[in-house]
Amino acid sequence: MHIRKIKRTTKYTLLIITLMILFNLAFGVILSKAALKAMRAQIDERMLDISNTAAAMINGDDLARMTADDLGSPEYQRVMENLTYFQDNIELSYIYCIMQVGEREFVFGVDPTIENPGEFGSPIVYTDALYNASKGKADVDDEPYEDDWGKFYSAYSPVYDSNGDVAGIVAVDFEARWYQNRIKQLGTITIGFTVLAFVFSLGLSVIIATRFRKSFMHLYKKMNDLSVGIETLVHEVAPESETEDYTSLASIESKNGFGDAVDLLGDKINVMQARLAKQIEVIRSHAYVDSLTGLDNRTSYEEYVNRLEKKLIDGLRISFSVVVFDINQLKAVNDTFGHEYGDMVIVSVAKDISRSFEGHRIYRIGGDEFVCILEDVDPSVNIERIREEVDKKNLESPILHDSSFEIGVSIGCATYDPAVDYGYMEVFNRADTAMYADKRAFYQTHQDRRNKESEHK
Repeated sequence: MHIRKIKRTTKYTLLIITLMILFNLAFGVILSKAALKAMRAQIDERMLDISNTAAAMINGDDLARMTADDLGSPEYQRVMENLTYFQDNIELSYIYCIMQVGEREFVFGVDPTIENPGEFGSPIVYTDALYNASKGKADVDDEPYEDDWGKFYSAYSPVYDSNGDVAGIVAVDFEARWYQNRIKQLGTITIGFTVLAFVFSLGLSVIIATRFRKSFMHLYKKMNDLSVGIETLVHEVAPESETEDYTSLASIESKNGFGDAVDLLGDKINVMQARLAKQIEVIRSHAYVDSLTGLDNRTSYEEYVNRLEKKLIDGLRISFSVVVFDINQLKAVNDTFGHEYGDMVIVSVAKDISRSFEGHRIYRIGGDEFVCILEDVDPSVNIERIREEVDKKNLESPILHDSSFEIGVSIGCATYDPAVDYGYMEVFNRADTAMYADKRAFYQTHQDRRNKESEHK
C-alpha cells in the first residue's frame, strides 16, 4: 500500500512538472516576441525623436525658398548650423535635409557631412517612410535600403513653413548593422533565458522522477546560481530596475531547512516568472512612454488612433475632440539659451498640458508638438486653463528668468462631426490648421510688440 502511494505521488508529480515545462516553453516564446517587438518600437521612437526635434528647429520658410544658388547664404547657413549640431553631438550616421521635386521624387538639400556630402539636387533613394513624411507624417523605414554611402534605416520628419505646408524633410540615417545589432542583443538575452529555463525544467523532471534527495539539494543550490544569472541578464536590459526584493528572494530558504525541496524549487520558479513578467512591463513602458516628458509617445498615439479608426469603420457611434499643441519660440530658446533650456521648456509645457487636461489621453508626437484626444468633452475650458498657466509663467519667468522673452503655446482644436469627417485624420487636420492659424497670430502679435518697443527706444 505504501509503495502504491509513492508511485501515485510520483506520477502526479511528473504530470505537474511536464505541464511546467510546457508553460516555460510557451512563456519563453511569448517573452521573446514581446521583448523584440518592444525593443524595435523603442529604437524607432528614439530615431523619430531625433528627426522630429531637428525638424522643429529648422525655419521652414527658409527651407521652402532654398535653391542650389543659395549655397552659403544666411538662410542656408542657419539650416546647416542646426543640422551640424545634431551631426556632432548625437549618435547617428548622417543627418540632412531632403527636398521634394515630384510626387515620389526627392533630392538632397542641405547636407552637413564633411566627407562626401550629398550634392544639392542629386536624387535620394525612395522609401515608403520618406513618402509618408512628405505627406506630413513622420515615419521610420521598416526595411533597410542601400545607397552610395552604405546600408541604412532612416527616420524622416516633415519641416513646415509658416502656412503649415511641408517645406522639406529632415532625414536621420542609422547604419543597418547598428540597428540590427541592437535587436539581436536583446534577442540573444531572451532566447538564452528561454533555453536555460527549458533545460532547467527538463532536468527538474528527471530529478523528481528518480527521487534522489541529494540531487534535489544540488539542484536547489544551482537554482540560486540561476536566479543570480537571470538577474544579471535583466540588469543588462534595464540597469535602472529595482533589484533588492528579487535578489533577497534568490536565497530563499525554508525555516525547517530543506524539508520539502519541491516546494522550495517551486517558490524560486514563481519568483523568476514574476520577475520576467515585470520586465516585460518595463520594456513595454520604454516603448510607449516619452523619456523626456513622461507622457505617452508617438507609438502609443498611433496605436490608439488605429483603434479609434477601427471603431469608426465598424460604424460605432462615438464622439471625440482633438486638441493640437505646438510650442512657440522653441528654436529661439535653443539658439539663445541652449538646448538644455529648450528641454526645460518642453517639460514645463508638458506639465501644464497634463494639469489642464488631466484624465484625458495626452501624447508627445514630435519635438515640440503634443496632441490630446478627449472623448465626448468640450475642450474649451481646458484650453482656457492652459493659456492661463502659460501666461502666468511668462509673468513669473520661472524657467528662462527673462521676462522679455515670451513663451507661447499655439493651440487648435476640432470635434468629430460624422456629417463631414470620414475618419480621425480629418478631425486632426482641422485642429492642426487651427493651431497654425493660432501660431501665425502669436508671431504677428509678438512682432508688432517688438516693433513698438523699438520705436520707443
